[in-house]
Amino acid sequence: MAMIELAADRRRTTGKELNRKRLVQGKVPGVIYGKGLETRPLEFGRRELEKFLTTARRGTVVVKMSVSDGADSKESFAVLKECQMDPLTDRVIHVDFYEVALGQRFRIEVPLKVRGKAAGIELGGLLEQVVRNLEVECTPDNVPEFIEINVSHLGIGQSMHLGDVKFPAGVQPVEKDMKMTIVSVQTPKVEEVVTVAPEEGAEAVESASVAEPEEKEKQ
Repeated sequence: MAMIELAADRRRTTGKELNRKRLVQGKVPGVIYGKGLETRPLEFGRRELEKFLTTARRGTVVVKMSVSDGADSKESFAVLKECQMDPLTDRVIHVDFYEVALGQRFRIEVPLKVRGKAAGIELGGLLEQVVRNLEVECTPDNVPEFIEINVSHLGIGQSMHLGDVKFPAGVQPVEKDMKMTIVSVQTPKVEEVVTVAPEEGAEAVESASVAEPEEKEKQ
């Protein structure tokens, strides 16, 4: 499990105009919420937050967040739930975090990473990853960055199902259908070549046009 420390400040004033000013000042607005907890507005330093987001894009991480509120400071553990980007600059403009409690199980989506080259690909098969993220249940200290699946043994027409996935200790899938397909090797599609037979009338016209010069020579 990857755990990253991140500092934040409590926002006491909110609103679109104020958030625009924060962005100009190098701050990024956000919120943190959780089950049975109030939603708290926060703000983050852009540089520190973008550094965290670079790591978060590689897999699931738990944040050890220190939230300053005036002279007070509170420590929380959270996971990133949503990140809003500016469509023009592609820079982060708002983040949502979900607070979790150490020792208590919660649900979170974890990416699946394929390892190895399926044997069926050497024979012309096509690898199809049906599921790219899995919702799992675990405690914050057991959250995996990703779950790896080895597909090197798969031949053409073979699949891996949820029941074939090896989960880390303390991590369980929320989905109960163990036959759910995760990845498969498909048979390559062969394009059929369709030959269109000429129509009888067209064939007769063609024969006539070919024979016509020969008849003129006889005249």
